Amino acid sequence: MDKFWDQDYFRVPRITACLVGQWPYQSSKEFILPRIVLLILVIGLLIPRFRALFLHSDDPAIVLSVTTPIVMDAMLVVKTFSNAWNLKRMKNLMNKIYTNFGIFSKDELQVLEEWTIAGKKLCKLYLGALVGGVGIFITQPLQQELVHKLMRANETNRHFPVPVDYGPIDVDKYYWSLSLLTAITTGYMAILTVACATLFIMLTYHTLGLFATLGYILNHLRIDTDDGPNDELYVRRCIQLHYRIIEFAQEVGGIYLWYFLGVIGLNMILISIIGVEIVAHVDAVGEMIQYGSATILSFSHLFVECLIGQRLIDYSLGIQEHVSNSQWYDSSVKSQKMLRLLLMRSQYPCQLTAGKLLVINMESYSRIIRTSASYFTVLLAMQ
Repeated sequence: MDKFWDQDYFRVPRITACLVGQWPYQSSKEFILPRIVLLILVIGLLIPRFRALFLHSDDPAIVLSVTTPIVMDAMLVVKTFSNAWNLKRMKNLMNKIYTNFGIFSKDELQVLEEWTIAGKKLCKLYLGALVGGVGIFITQPLQQELVHKLMRANETNRHFPVPVDYGPIDVDKYYWSLSLLTAITTGYMAILTVACATLFIMLTYHTLGLFATLGYILNHLRIDTDDGPNDELYVRRCIQLHYRIIEFAQEVGGIYLWYFLGVIGLNMILISIIGVEIVAHVDAVGEMIQYGSATILSFSHLFVECLIGQRLIDYSLGIQEHVSNSQWYDSSVKSQKMLRLLLMRSQYPCQLTAGKLLVINMESYSRIIRTSASYFTVLLAMQ
């Protein structure tokens, strides 16, 4: 099985998840060390931020600037806790992925592999986008130093990407050491974000691939009027496969049930706050680039999740069309009755939900954006 996960299809989720102790096949020792390192780094990052928040609680500009990364950290905590809590369930699903690649014929397997490749491309795109956005954020000290050298400024007004207060530590003396520590912590947290997102993409794209493969099988329904039992066996296989896919999709939805509830709620707050920050720093190019990249990443992350949720609904409902387009009329009476059961079950879509309160689809994406815009208007009026 280890060689199976070493394939290029799963390289991005496997490597990133192993680095942060989120890969389900890691041993207990391999889980502990990355999580201890992450905990130490995050605590070292949050303490100065909360100090700045409490010491400057009367300054709305600083409060908003500090709140933005804190909300991002809260989202990361939700993702990490969700993955860690559902690690066994995720391992069970990945065992099923391994099994699923062995139950199809060569032609059917090509359809599943096409979706696996599409998931791999999306994982790489997500990794590249996040690395670019985080890179802009953590290299701000270097950007400042370069600007001052180009402008030949005698004094350098050094500051961190986010307002912080290190208490008795001499910031001027240890500026570059603290900046490096911040960059390492932010980078490590970015890897954790990529690991959580790419594991989600891997599981959901496999689900979409299974529905597409079932559609291919139904479109090539083997009809042999002279040999009824074989005809019925083929239809029975389709029904069993459909049940297997629905079960897999429901397990994926169960893993990410509360994950979406926390992430979507925090995302709305984050988008609203970043919008206010962009308006407040409209004349500052550096801050505009920083908050602009954060806005694009937030919108894109939410869009990808809602798009995947919409595709899951569409492809699960699309089985009806595949059944209707098959040569069911040439099959035996018993096969037609079994296909009728498949048709009835496919009328109920598989879907991802946020705490069973909100269905994850493109309509929800539009609703989330509108709600975020409302929060943004309220926050802007309070300035």
